[in-house]
Amino acid sequence: MPDDDPLLGYREMAERAGIKPVTLRSYRNQGRLPPPDDESVPDRPRWRLSTFEAWMRARPGHGGRPPKAKPDPDTTT
Repeated sequence: MPDDDPLLGYREMAERAGIKPVTLRSYRNQGRLPPPDDESVPDRPRWRLSTFEAWMRARPGHGGRPPKAKPDPDTTT
């Protein structure tokens, strides 16, 4: 039976977030990531997909909000 809420490492999370794994490691060192859901393997923390998705929604500037529209230079006077 497949796991509906798999564990993700830095590489998988970085791919989903569109950033580099080193950036996520930096976020963790800065306290900007939630605590790992699994630390059973030393130096290989992992997070549940649901934990990661909740963090992505709450991530400043990346919470699923559309980017601000830039003014159309043809319509401004």
